[in-house]
Amino acid sequence: MDKLHILTISSKSGFSKQIKAALKSTTRERFTIPPFGVDQLTALPEEIPEELMDIPLVVLVDLDSFKIDVEGTVNQIKEYLPGKSLVLISDQGYSKLESIVLSVPATFLLKTDELTSSLFPPFLYSLISQANLIQNNLDFQENLNNRLNELLLIRKASLHLTLNLSLDSVLEAILESALELVDADDAHIFFYEHGVLSFGAALFDGDLQKKPFLSPRQDGLTYNVARGGTVLVVNDMLTDPLFSDRDWDGSIIGIPLKIGNKVLGVMNVALHKPHVFLDNEIQSLEFLGEQASIAIQNANLYEQAQQEIADRIKAEEAIKHLANHDALTGLPNRRLFNERIKLEISRAQRNKQKIGIMLFDLDHLKKVNDSYGHNVGDLLLQAVAQRLLGLLRKSDTVARMGGDEFLLILPEMQHQEDAVQTADRILETLSTPFLLEGYQVDITTSIGIAFYPDDGDEVNLLVKNADIAMYKAKEKGGNVYHIFTS
Repeated sequence: MDKLHILTISSKSGFSKQIKAALKSTTRERFTIPPFGVDQLTALPEEIPEELMDIPLVVLVDLDSFKIDVEGTVNQIKEYLPGKSLVLISDQGYSKLESIVLSVPATFLLKTDELTSSLFPPFLYSLISQANLIQNNLDFQENLNNRLNELLLIRKASLHLTLNLSLDSVLEAILESALELVDADDAHIFFYEHGVLSFGAALFDGDLQKKPFLSPRQDGLTYNVARGGTVLVVNDMLTDPLFSDRDWDGSIIGIPLKIGNKVLGVMNVALHKPHVFLDNEIQSLEFLGEQASIAIQNANLYEQAQQEIADRIKAEEAIKHLANHDALTGLPNRRLFNERIKLEISRAQRNKQKIGIMLFDLDHLKKVNDSYGHNVGDLLLQAVAQRLLGLLRKSDTVARMGGDEFLLILPEMQHQEDAVQTADRILETLSTPFLLEGYQVDITTSIGIAFYPDDGDEVNLLVKNADIAMYKAKEKGGNVYHIFTS
């Protein structure tokens, strides 16, 4: 022990001098008094000076100099200075005080004349030794509790990071854990790829931020951490060379987020005032950084896997669509047409309804190709498909058979006149000129109509009869419809 620390509490201004004199004048064989310091409070304190709170200390109270409730005062001092040794000095009511002393740990009672005894210095020394042990134990317990809390926070963070695969959730959990570990004001994460830092997430003022407060400087702390792959600690920005061009007050620590030797990013944790980062704080943040790196990599891999799955599903859907649809117009092809008409025939059988089947092609499409080119011919087929889709019901199906031929299914028909009205609308719609590539293109169509079950009860027969009816329409000069008759 380097020094005795004594706090005297007495209304007598010379009481501390009396104690000093007693220690200096009293000697005992084989006992040397170590250096000592004596502080005095002339009134019962409402609070103890902060500088005396965390040192081994003996408190001497001159009870006879105050008119006080002794028991209450003892408890008050014990509350202010937990773990400190307390010596009560009094020549009055000694027997009553003894009962109080016996009930309060680390509390002793002396008479005034005992201060000059040769036993007084070693007695104080033993109390200081005891106080030192008590303080060391309190410090150890506090440090142990702090480390336990840090481990619990890290465990909590690790579990949270393990359970999360969303990158946004992972980043938020990392930042929240970092602020808890150091009791800091804000934290940032930047990603590092191809030598460039990009913003990941930030947490300050209790809110998750979607954009950086400032972009990292090329010669600043964040880039230095990313390039070097090592921790950088700045306890005071005002005095650190990294911030010589910035009039910033505060402290910051930069933690590299690495998998092996590859730096994925940087986590910065900052306070708005100077702060000496302790070894355990740095170690805890480094461990959190290791967990964070794994979690970020897993979240990235998960997002990549989800994107690959989405792309694969999209590709499969595209392949399926191409297998069942015409590549030029996007309309159902003959294969899908056959599937749908079979379903409609089954439904019509159950509900005893009619189905209308139309087959039509464009009159003189060859002339359009010869006059304007096949590109305009293809655009014409696409425009025809869009016009047809615009005038039909959702339950109707129009399909392209190839070339300029189209097939149409009209389910749930009550009367043949319903099909006739649809045929009239098609003729009118397609006879309206098309403006394609700057050309006005005029076209007409010939429509053949057959009905289920009147003209057949299976697909090929119905299509064949609709085809026969279409050629009858062409024989009439085109731009008309014809209903099949056997």
